[in-house]
Order: sequence, then structure tokens, then C-alpha cells
Amino acid sequence: MKAVRLNLEDRQAWQKLQHVLISLASDYMDLVAAEQTEFKFEQQVLSIAFTLIVPNTDRDRLNEFTQNIDRYFNRLQLVGVRRIEWEFYAIGEDLPILSQGRDIAYLAAPPPLSSSALATNSNSRRSIVGNNRNKGILAKGSSQVGNLVKRIQGWLTSPQTIAIARTTSRIAIRDPRGSLIAVKDLAIAKFNDTINWVDTFPWENWTKEKAQQIKRRHQRNLVRSIIEDVLIFAVMVIAALWLVESLSPPSFNLALLPPQHHDTNMTSAKYRCGNPAVSLKNYVCLSKGMGYNQVASILGAEGKALGFDQKFGDRAVIVSWSTPELSMNATFVNDKLVSRAYRQLTASR
Repeated sequence: MKAVRLNLEDRQAWQKLQHVLISLASDYMDLVAAEQTEFKFEQQVLSIAFTLIVPNTDRDRLNEFTQNIDRYFNRLQLVGVRRIEWEFYAIGEDLPILSQGRDIAYLAAPPPLSSSALATNSNSRRSIVGNNRNKGILAKGSSQVGNLVKRIQGWLTSPQTIAIARTTSRIAIRDPRGSLIAVKDLAIAKFNDTINWVDTFPWENWTKEKAQQIKRRHQRNLVRSIIEDVLIFAVMVIAALWLVESLSPPSFNLALLPPQHHDTNMTSAKYRCGNPAVSLKNYVCLSKGMGYNQVASILGAEGKALGFDQKFGDRAVIVSWSTPELSMNATFVNDKLVSRAYRQLTASR
């Protein structure tokens, strides 16, 4: 993992270090009181004092905590620090129960710029700002996009990227499972790094800085800044409405539909029955109330009248359809099906 360099003379870096160590101590709430952690940086020595909740604490748990602290400092490059010390105190005690520390490689702080260099830099910065203002916002944006494209193109065509791609493809071909495991571990590591960055980012300072920038912009030109804010807000509202509309399902007004707007094609006998023939499927498809012509179209042929059925009255006519395998009778009253019956001839033989 790439080492992170922190200059403890910088207030933001000092607060970031404190925040990370307090967050690390919060993972051991049964061991130390994270909110009572004290930090001191004097004479190139960084001292950290932790307060133990219970004096007779578990040594294995304490060793695990100190090892995590040591691993964290191994990933850091502290500027201007020669030694790191951490001590553990019991509540209300002045003498530490446990003290540890180690010397680290000293990194000298960068020398401050001279006044003449600062003046030269300020003059050059003013000239650059004036030139950029003359070029305009569009020219600045196009140059940034061009630089980004060149950087991406250079990274893609660099020999190191090509060599890494070749090596990765060979490893993936030889050991696909190992490659997937390595990708999973890399994704987990990147996710943890992202979470750590979110946890350690100075959101409060960043918010205050942005608020001060907006305040200074309003002080320079109030009318222009208000117009810009209104335009930005309008663009955000339009984008939000467009996103909501694109993600929402289609809507329609039921009151505008005709009274019989549903489709009855799929519920008709033509779609429920099989091919026109005398079959059990078509027999099941027959329902009371069907006319003779509809039944004949379903069974595929005209039926043969057998006689009258006194059970349903004088107008009840029995019509028969038969094949070598199946015989089917249907009773009609006033051209409406009222009864049906079938017999399988092959089963009776």
C-alpha cells in the first residue's frame, strides 16, 4: 500500500491524524476511552496517551490494539518526527501502566520560501490569472479536457501499462480462479480505502472553506453571483425532474379509456381450444351457451342429429360427433349448448 505523508506542522494534517487514531480507538471501546485520548507533538516526538477503562485489562487484547497502531504508523511518513511514543494510563492515575515507542526515519520539512520568491510567485500568479481571464472560461475548459485526454492516452500507450496488461492476461489464463480471488481482494481493499478516506476527510473544514469561497464571491459581485446561483439551481432542478420522469413508469388516465377497453381475444374459445378436431381438449373447451355453429367450428365438422332429449324439453336436440377413437354428444336447446357427454371407443374395446 502506498505510504501517506503527513506534515504535523500543518493543522489539517494534525487534525486528520487525531481523527484516524480516535476512530481506531473507537473499535476497542471495551479497552480504552477513545474520547479521552491526548496528543502531543514537541521536540520532534509524537506522544499519544490512551486511557484504559479497566486497569487489569486483557493483555492479548491490548497487544492487538498496539499492533494495529504500529501497522498504521508503518503506512505513514511523518514529516519532522523522529520518535513515536504511546502510553496507557488508568483512570485517575498519573503514571502509565504501559509505555511503548520506536524511532522512525526523520523526514525534514521543506524549507520556507523567501520573501523575494514569494513576491515573484505572486507576480507570476497575477499575470497568469490575468491571462486566463482574458482567454475566457471556454478556453480554460477546453485546455483542461485536452490535458485529461492526453494523460489518459499516455497512460494507455505507456510500456508499463502494456506490460501489466500482458502479465495480468497470462495469469488470468493460467489461474482464472486465483485471478478472480485477487480481483475480489483488490476490490475489498479499495472499498476499505474509500471508507477510510470518507472517515478521515475533514468535512467540517471543507464545508467552512466552501462557505467562505461563496461569501467572497458574493462580496465581489453580488448580482452576478446571485444569477449564477439561480442558474445552477435551475439546472439541478431540471436534471432532477428529468431523472424522476425517466425512472417513473408510464401513466395513463383510466377516465379517458372507452368502457370496454380490455381485450377479449385471449379469453375467447378460439384461443383456449386446440386445432379443430374431435378431441378431449376441444371437449373440455366446450361451455354452456355456445351455439351450434361455434361448437361445429371447434370440433371441425358438422354433427349428426340423433334425436330429441326429453330431459331438457321438446326442443332439445342431440347432435353427435365421432371418430374411431372418440364419440361425443351435445344437446342444444334453442341453438344453445346445455349438455355434453363423450365416450372413448378405444378404451372400451
